[in-house]
Amino acid sequence: MAQKKALTVGTAVARQGRRTAGELILGYYPDSAITTPVNILCGRKPGPTLWVQAAIHGAEVGGAMALLQLFKKIDPAKMSGTIVGIMAANPTAFRGFGRNTPYDGENLNRLFPGDRSGSHSRQAAHVLMQTALKVSDAMMDLHSGGDEAVVPFYALYWDDGSPASTQAARLARAAGTPDLWTSSDDWLTGTMMTNYTQRGKPALIIECGGGGQVPAAHIDNFEMAIAGVAKAMGILPGRAPRQKAYRMMGEALLVFNRRGGYFLPIVEAGAVVAKGEVIARVMDPHGRILEEITSPNGPAYIAAIVRPYLPVYSGAMVAECIEVVGG
Repeated sequence: MAQKKALTVGTAVARQGRRTAGELILGYYPDSAITTPVNILCGRKPGPTLWVQAAIHGAEVGGAMALLQLFKKIDPAKMSGTIVGIMAANPTAFRGFGRNTPYDGENLNRLFPGDRSGSHSRQAAHVLMQTALKVSDAMMDLHSGGDEAVVPFYALYWDDGSPASTQAARLARAAGTPDLWTSSDDWLTGTMMTNYTQRGKPALIIECGGGGQVPAAHIDNFEMAIAGVAKAMGILPGRAPRQKAYRMMGEALLVFNRRGGYFLPIVEAGAVVAKGEVIARVMDPHGRILEEITSPNGPAYIAAIVRPYLPVYSGAMVAECIEVVGG
């Protein structure tokens, strides 16, 4: 009988009972390859594979720190399956510590499934998508608010009624947060999460933190989410965490300001507000309030809000309000 081919991601090759490392090529500079570091933790026993990626928006590094923290704790002898860690899913944005790809200015997480003959970012999306589909059974995309915004700790999955979506809902309940966003919003159709789900495999986005800070508590939340999903898949031993109740959220509305100035949030990320409630103000350099920003829906969960005192242009996306539908 032919020996089963080892799982590989770029130059990283899974080795039974070991942690291995390598690089995955996502594109090319004029003089060298553009690569993301890859870490693979492979159990002694066979089982499913979980793909976990961080820093598709370059400044969102908490997820990568959680992968390293978790991999140091796990004994592969007790695993049944594999966890693949993609440490910088958008390498040039990571190196420039920005949200979008510096070369073409595009938001990589709006370009899936990608295009092997498209722009640089679309080619990178194609590589990530095809590699993940080839080697994994489920995927997690780890996000934060980056430098400019703050987000609470919540899980998001694409809700299209498919078996993969149903499995994603089960995994989301194992991520250690009671706040779950079930989305079918058009502006998320280009995410890797959505496209991976539409191809028959469950996927999640995990959000936590931002505002230019990566405290230990946020890294711990990401770690808890990865471990919980891995337990729910049977990769790690033990029972996945369950919450006493879950807050379910539906349609999201993005909020934009009309006046530029210093941003003054009135509520914190994770708050639940009424429709029309003031959530922020914009102040000019003389201390005058130029604008009050209100929630367009309600009850609404503040899924993102710009950090205090950030200077903003008019038309900035300053908050994300998601309708609370249950819990």
